Amino acid sequence: MVDLYDTLQYFMQAPSVTGFEQQRRERIIEVFSKYCDTVSVDVMGNVIGTLGDGDRDVMLAGHYDQLGFMITHVQDNGFASFTQVGGWDKRVVYGTRVKVWVGDGPEDYIIGAVAVKAAHLTDTKERDKSPELKDMLLDLGVDSKEEAVKLGVKSGTVCTPYLDVTRLGTIDSDKIVGPAFDDVCCVAGLVRTMELLKENPPKNIKVHFVATVQEEIGLRGATIASYNIKPWAAIATDVTHAVAPGVKENRVAGIEIGKGPVVALGGNFTRALWEMMESEAEKKGVPCQRQGVPSRSGTDAWAIQIERGGTICGLISMPNRYMHSPNEVISLSDLENLGKLIAFTVQALGESDLQHTVEVFRR
Repeated sequence: MVDLYDTLQYFMQAPSVTGFEQQRRERIIEVFSKYCDTVSVDVMGNVIGTLGDGDRDVMLAGHYDQLGFMITHVQDNGFASFTQVGGWDKRVVYGTRVKVWVGDGPEDYIIGAVAVKAAHLTDTKERDKSPELKDMLLDLGVDSKEEAVKLGVKSGTVCTPYLDVTRLGTIDSDKIVGPAFDDVCCVAGLVRTMELLKENPPKNIKVHFVATVQEEIGLRGATIASYNIKPWAAIATDVTHAVAPGVKENRVAGIEIGKGPVVALGGNFTRALWEMMESEAEKKGVPCQRQGVPSRSGTDAWAIQIERGGTICGLISMPNRYMHSPNEVISLSDLENLGKLIAFTVQALGESDLQHTVEVFRR
């Protein structure tokens, strides 16, 4: 059985800042190739693995791009200004240590640190708020622009937090902590889905496992992939907020880590599909939670649902504490159950007669 912790570590050891996903892409291709019949990469960088040869196409999508930073200018004194790629919380950026990627290999980085003004040197007003990102600088450990340029640092160079995936608490903890589980953890979950569907293929279905790109800047990869695949049905998978210190239950629909994946309900999704998800969870004994989404889901499902003439669409989410921070927290049992629930739902889709258009009257 696939080891989800090892798989997730393997993916996350490679950077994948939106628009610069190539290192992680190579690893996803390698892993997908162990289970899929075919693996391809489209013009955007989406990795698409297929399984089965049925006449109905089902698209399973999770994005593998991550939040990061991009250097915008290197000053004469060697310090660099930067901006965010995706939506960072400025409170967690100040003082962060980063890997500055100066090449395309796994060791092609230098260490940088977001410069911090010592508390002793600040006045009361400064201590009560975080600086704006535009006012922060990156310390590269050099004394001049020339030194930085020799190291490969220039405008457009991207950075990621200098942190690894690890168990939270004890060495056998179910909870793990790391930067940017959003949303590569769900891509790892889809690997578990692949394993299950390879062992027990769905009837009349060709499954397209799509690791999408550029979700963090506008669902761009999913838009292209769903247009090209033209799926009969689709399930997106992404992280969702969970109860955490300072986050009340009513803000996050009572979603908790360790209580199972989350089935989304609302206008962005097809009712028959979310009901199928909940039914399969109950029949197969998979713990799951539910979340009402009254409008835009902020996930790939938003783009997939209305591509071309529209499609049957659903969303199964992964509970996540501290989203868009360097220390996101998820549960491995939730990830296992997410992979299972998606697989069981795809098998149920193979047995279903859901249609895009139903004639309800003819004279």
